Amino acid sequence: MKQETLQTDVLVVGGGGAASRAAYEAKHFDPGLDVTVAVEGEWGKCGSTVWVASEALGINAPLNAAGDGDSPEVFLDDILETGLGLANRSLAEKIAFESSDRISELVELGVEFDSTNEKIRQRKLSGCTKARSLSQGGQTGVAIVSALKRASLEKGVNVLEGIRIVDLIHKDGEVWGARGLRQGEQIDILAKAVILANGGAGAIFPHNINHSSLRGDGYSMAYRAGALLTNMEFIQIGPGVVFPKMHFIIHSHMWRFSPRLKNSLGKEFLDDYLPTGTSRDEVLSLKAMSFPFSVRTNARYVDISISKEIMSGRGTEHGGVFFDVTHVPEGELREKAPVTYETFIKRGINLCADRIEIAPLVQSFNGGIKIDENAATSVPGLFAVGEVSGGVHGADRPGGNNLADCQVFGYRGGRAAAVLAADRAWKAKEAIRDDKLIVMENSEKIAPIRNAIDRALMVVRQKEDLEELLDKIQSFRHETPTLDVVTDNVLLTAEMVARSAILRQESRGVHYREDFPDSDPELTKSSLVNKGKEGEVKAFFE
Repeated sequence: MKQETLQTDVLVVGGGGAASRAAYEAKHFDPGLDVTVAVEGEWGKCGSTVWVASEALGINAPLNAAGDGDSPEVFLDDILETGLGLANRSLAEKIAFESSDRISELVELGVEFDSTNEKIRQRKLSGCTKARSLSQGGQTGVAIVSALKRASLEKGVNVLEGIRIVDLIHKDGEVWGARGLRQGEQIDILAKAVILANGGAGAIFPHNINHSSLRGDGYSMAYRAGALLTNMEFIQIGPGVVFPKMHFIIHSHMWRFSPRLKNSLGKEFLDDYLPTGTSRDEVLSLKAMSFPFSVRTNARYVDISISKEIMSGRGTEHGGVFFDVTHVPEGELREKAPVTYETFIKRGINLCADRIEIAPLVQSFNGGIKIDENAATSVPGLFAVGEVSGGVHGADRPGGNNLADCQVFGYRGGRAAAVLAADRAWKAKEAIRDDKLIVMENSEKIAPIRNAIDRALMVVRQKEDLEELLDKIQSFRHETPTLDVVTDNVLLTAEMVARSAILRQESRGVHYREDFPDSDPELTKSSLVNKGKEGEVKAFFE
């Protein structure tokens, strides 16, 4: 395999909202630095920020445009309350008190948020007590990334497209670059500062709503370099469309129509899972205020019932259940859920006449690489921003905070990396290795493990399934002496999540242990993962 070596001052890995902000800020802060974005696909057309369509996709900031008394202090309280004791207060403060400035800068860069009578319109999303989410139709992420990409290129940021970064260049506990693959060629990129902004790991799950590039590469690279990761068991999962095949989540607006959920036998099943004294209307009303699964409210029974029906073999042909709103007048649906209505009309589906199939889909990871206030990790030379980072959210998060996280910590991480790169003496060439990446294709062999991931790490978790997944991972490693780096990244990520999920013997936020259904007040502490002395994945509490 051909091998090439490149050099830059600041390397940003990824091409979504966090990566775009970090690259822009690094170059804006120090125009003399060489800043390079390395993205697997085309910058601006891959990653979570631009991939998911939704009626309620937005970015939070306490602008108080609705005049409902919002403020940074109220926003902070919402973050901490929703995080259920596990959101890092210092990081949460940065989002609460700095997101408004980041919004103002986006507007200056050309992002036109939805408005009424020339006044920005804000909505209240799940986990928020005030209306603070801004959007641009159903394409908020696209608008943000497009503006930042355009501004970055104008400032002279370099871009390497079509390269998948799979490992870090590190020596003596410091990071000095990254290694990637592009069209059968290995490319080593030396850098004084590396910013990981390559998202989460939703694509390792068979049922997900993520771009195919989100396979846990960032988590695994950081782990091998010696970084700490935190709260990896907390993964946001919610109902999304599995047929017709499209990246679309069923957000709060649609649950207000009191949909009928039916299994492959045509039976409505939600009532079968409700405890005595809990009504279907109550549960659906709560679901209308919260897209992702969480044990915080009785809305949990929607996700649990769907999961149990599918796991019990009563799912549809495409692995979901039927979602039926054919009883809703077309005018009402068009008026109250216009993005959803039009999205399906373009696919030739009229929700007032046709059923669709939905299932729990992985949306995003709340945990990730542990960072400080400037997005620095525990490894010198390495920063992490966006979904790949951890500590910002907690056991749950307010809707709209992922995009806010990307902008606030993309800003902070980009500038901090620029400061480091300007002062750091080059040692990268001493860290580069002569060995070549192994790129054997193991995708077919790993299919049984992905199925085990889907069973063990989705909505309903229990020790037996988690241990079975770990056994399959260990067996695969034993039976595959030559393991390619791409497959190793999938296995490492799955193992970090599974060991964290086994460690947390309780249910909290988006983590539901069927064998430990209640929250434990003694476990209001974050989980951590790192590489043990014997090379094992070690999970423990902070």
